[in-house]
Amino acid sequence: MNIIDVIRGKSLVEYIPDLKLQSDGTYRCACPIHGGDNPSTFVVFPDNKFYCFSCQASGDIIHYVMGRDGCTFEQAVHTLCDDFGLTISESDEYREHMGITERNAAWIHQMQAKLPTVIDYLHKRGLTDETIETYGLGYSEKIKALTIPMYDEWRRPVAFLYRYFDKKPKYKNSKNVKGLFTKGEFLFGLPQALKHLKDTKTIILCEGSFDAMSAVQQGNCAVAYCGISVTKSHVEHIKSLLTPIENGKVVLCPDNDGKASKFVRRARDLFKKHAPKIVVKVAVIPDGCKDFNDMLVAGKDIAKDCQYVSMDFYVAKQIISETDDKEIQEKNIVDFVRTVENPMVRQDIAEYLADVWQRDISVVRELLSIKEDTTEERMKDIASAIDSFHALESVKDEEYFGVGFPNIDKAAKFKRKNVVILGAASNSGKTENLLEWILHWCVKLRKTVLFFSLEMPKEDIMKILVAKIVGIRRYDVPGYIAMNPDLVTMISDKLEKHLFIVDKPGLTLDDMAEYVKLTNARLSPVDIVAVDYFQKMRGRDTLTDEEAMAEKTKDFAKELNVLFVILSQLNKSGQGKEQGGRFHEPEQKDLRGSGAIGDSGDYVYLLWRRALDSTLSPIDREKYKYDSMIKLVKARERRSEDTLFNLVYDPEKSRLTEKVL
Repeated sequence: MNIIDVIRGKSLVEYIPDLKLQSDGTYRCACPIHGGDNPSTFVVFPDNKFYCFSCQASGDIIHYVMGRDGCTFEQAVHTLCDDFGLTISESDEYREHMGITERNAAWIHQMQAKLPTVIDYLHKRGLTDETIETYGLGYSEKIKALTIPMYDEWRRPVAFLYRYFDKKPKYKNSKNVKGLFTKGEFLFGLPQALKHLKDTKTIILCEGSFDAMSAVQQGNCAVAYCGISVTKSHVEHIKSLLTPIENGKVVLCPDNDGKASKFVRRARDLFKKHAPKIVVKVAVIPDGCKDFNDMLVAGKDIAKDCQYVSMDFYVAKQIISETDDKEIQEKNIVDFVRTVENPMVRQDIAEYLADVWQRDISVVRELLSIKEDTTEERMKDIASAIDSFHALESVKDEEYFGVGFPNIDKAAKFKRKNVVILGAASNSGKTENLLEWILHWCVKLRKTVLFFSLEMPKEDIMKILVAKIVGIRRYDVPGYIAMNPDLVTMISDKLEKHLFIVDKPGLTLDDMAEYVKLTNARLSPVDIVAVDYFQKMRGRDTLTDEEAMAEKTKDFAKELNVLFVILSQLNKSGQGKEQGGRFHEPEQKDLRGSGAIGDSGDYVYLLWRRALDSTLSPIDREKYKYDSMIKLVKARERRSEDTLFNLVYDPEKSRLTEKVL
């Protein structure tokens, strides 16, 4: 770590004696820089950056000393070293950096002397003499290029951008210097732009330096990234700059050259991940102009003559423009809209698509799962006591679903909009149990089940079901099919139009919802959705993600009006044995992950194999090797006091039967 990193890590709160802690977690005092007396204008935020709402001074501890003492960067560094008792070693890269910036400053003066060589070119590009001087533009006779100094946030000239006139590429940056200048992290024009941030409350992120200079010349706060694309460092820096700005936003400025999609999508991903609370819009350049500099030359006002649209809406239009194939458009736009959080933007996208596709807006809303959100619609959500009583009357004969085992069904039954969790260790028979339930629902109750098998292929599932229906050993199924060509008729009579299987791995909850809607529309209305199993679903990378997904299972069941049954694995601590080999019954807390899936269930069952009990004798273990125990640990509506049930597997018939304890 060099001396600059050490200094920047020093606490402003400890360095400025007058700061007082506020209830919002910030520290405030009268501004030590401009000398005001308002005790709340100068703020230090939790990220160790300051901002004055009066004089707009901002930055880190080095900026603070530069502003307080009216000194250069180097003088501020030496002041802070003295104040904190730090020593700059002879080998510290800071000394190397000082040499580079001092040399660059000298070069700037030399190349400004040659400015007349390119002054007509700069004027033709719309830049005023004031802008040219502000940015320190010059000309190098040696390399025959316009020189554009690149100043860092402390106004040090750390690098150059060269614009060549007789070779390609036209633009070239200085090489990276460790700890001083990294092209992929640098924001061009930041010191010149920040003076406009208070008035505009907007940071414009451009693709090129001339665009940024053009926008700043018209009074905007505009910077440009210097690498091939926007990076995490750019986003985090911009986020820090906007922290003190109330209602601050970002505007992306892609060139109007038909190549903007990649830039905007990359920026969208980064802002949503690293600065999700910041509003980001896209500037749509008017026809006839390629970029902000073209607008400046044409005499157009960048702030007024551009159309500024939501970043999400802009990307949606780009997606539609990429292909003329309507089906591909539909697929791509549906996938994209799932990531759009703002309901107003989703509505704008729906209206745009309805116009482009010449389709009724209600059809497009259905495709995008967008609901009306008007005052009248919301009024319908407010029910009086009599309305609620009539609702009760309408469900007095509401249908309940059992699982086909009398004692288990006596304890609890389920209805639509319920979430049921069946948890078990690996190889404990949870899929076997679920398939018994599915047969009961399809064959006995004649309900329609959509089964998402995220691990086992559909042919293996069907082998188990055929063995159960026919009553034979599982490994005899292939031979039985070969000897009984009419078997397909029996399977069709029992399961056709009642069981549908999706064996695609890595599905999200939103993916499953789309499959349910598709099944409803084209095959048969779905009554029950089953998933094998929760830990194989995509989108649960962290505990926070898992908790959010578990919570969404309730909305899934309610919005689709289905019974939602989910298998779940257990944590290792709930796999059947405690330390020392002693068996323990699994508990709800043993459900794998954060436990959120158990909290989201209306009914929670836990399953284990009885023979795992190490206290049993070898004879009893053999006796119970096909026995499973299933325990009801949570129930929204409990119908009896029984909670523990015994199931026995018959390998000759591939069926489970209930045994009275």
